[in-house]
Amino acid sequence: MKLLKFVLIALLGLMLLVSCEDSKNDDKDNEVDAWIGTWLSAGADVAPVLATYFLNDSIIVEFKDDNTLTLDTHTIGAGWTASQATYVITKSAEGDIHYFAATYPAFEQEGIIEVIDDVLRLEAVQTVPDIGAVPATVAGGFGQAPFWGAQLIQTYRKVN
Repeated sequence: MKLLKFVLIALLGLMLLVSCEDSKNDDKDNEVDAWIGTWLSAGADVAPVLATYFLNDSIIVEFKDDNTLTLDTHTIGAGWTASQATYVITKSAEGDIHYFAATYPAFEQEGIIEVIDDVLRLEAVQTVPDIGAVPATVAGGFGQAPFWGAQLIQTYRKVN
């Protein structure tokens, strides 16, 4: 009888342990990717290329968990414009820099993305239609894209 009691208690403990482990895995599976949310880039955070050549002074991007994004861009003297896109982020096996691609109705972009705390950095160039721009790579990191270098780095601050 004591042996049966011991076996039942041991089984109950094992079931609780397995149940807790499954719960931990479920939490990890339900973890929200760091880039999901609304992000603001303004002032010195706007990529120099966008500020200088396109007169952008503020950009708001909302990454949604259904792999769509909304991009609201403010151009000095022209106001706000909104764009919609689908995006793909391929997580890097190591590090915080990941591959990024977005498809807008009229063009496509490729590059890299990184989120650390409440700061998102994005470096992307137009790849379709081809304008000869070469995107940054995960291995190369930020500021390493040929010709433009750090001029393409866009910094965003988390809004929500």
